[in-house]
Amino acid sequence: MFHFGQRQTLVISIFIMLVTACLLVWRPDYNFFDGGLITAILLTIFIKNDTPTRIMGIACTILVVVIACLPHKNPNLAEVFIEHFFSLILVISSTLLVLFLKSLYRTMQELNQALEKEVEKRTANLELALSHLASSQAELKDALEKEKELSEIKSRFVSMASHEFRTPLSAILSSAALIGKYPASEDQPRREKHVQKIRDSVIHLNELLEDFLSLGRIEEGKIHVHPENISLQNFALETVEEVQGLLKSGQHLHSEVPQELHVWSDKRLLKHIFVNLLTNASKFSPAETRIGWKLWEENGYIHAIVEDEGMGIPEEDKTYLFSSFFRARNVTNIQGTGLGLHIVKRYVDMLHGSISVESELGKGTRILINFPNLQAQ
Repeated sequence: MFHFGQRQTLVISIFIMLVTACLLVWRPDYNFFDGGLITAILLTIFIKNDTPTRIMGIACTILVVVIACLPHKNPNLAEVFIEHFFSLILVISSTLLVLFLKSLYRTMQELNQALEKEVEKRTANLELALSHLASSQAELKDALEKEKELSEIKSRFVSMASHEFRTPLSAILSSAALIGKYPASEDQPRREKHVQKIRDSVIHLNELLEDFLSLGRIEEGKIHVHPENISLQNFALETVEEVQGLLKSGQHLHSEVPQELHVWSDKRLLKHIFVNLLTNASKFSPAETRIGWKLWEENGYIHAIVEDEGMGIPEEDKTYLFSSFFRARNVTNIQGTGLGLHIVKRYVDMLHGSISVESELGKGTRILINFPNLQAQ
């Protein structure tokens, strides 16, 4: 609907009033009701504010009263006065009716706008509630997935613990019992054989406990990175010497490290990472095979490859290799906790590096690691 301003409305009102007055002078029999009523209705419809309407109503009333009191050609003044008096009543009544309808219309518009705003507000609240519901569902789903994963971890732990702890303890118990059956001096070789079994079982138990302790320290946040300047060639020589005694018969560990290569990193974490990977390569490879270990630097990162000629990893198990207590289905007869690669992955993450595995069943495994050389960066 078109709206006029107050000044425009007053100008139009005065103009219409003057025209109406002139018509009354020119044609005394002109019915003021027609012009006044139409004027009031038009002004009431098109005005923007109510103030001009009040002014126009007052002006129309004064005009009708004045005209009603003026002398007319009709000698029956009472009849003229009554006619204009009723015209005045009709004009005022019609104006009030139109104003009421307009006020009602505005009220309905305001209510409609308020309702629309309320609907928008409720819609926004509903969308927010749906968003929170979706978020809660996602959190619940994640919690259920974690609960399921935790349940699987507990199941794998119970299965692993019942086997890995019971086997060396049984070996220690049986060897200790058998030693007592060889009291004679000529039975010394047999006693030494069982003593060696006890030593191996104790070493295995110590490795198991060390894995559990390492995992516990990681989870508690007690392991921190302490960088230092490391000569990787000397580090490789120390690590090879440490692992050499754990290799199977005929296995050969070949390391390839540039002579002047240095890195600024945590030596303790690196030692744990590569000792674990190299012993795994030996453990899951047959005798008389080669184990390769290569280190080099590129673009401020140290890159490493540990590869073997072992049994390989089934394709469907590669996704879970770094999960805790997980062991591939083809290594059930080989001792282990399933924590080694998980701990290695956690240590590599602490060094801000990455680790990946390439393997083909029956043809060996390649583990690739890279981590930043803080000194170069």
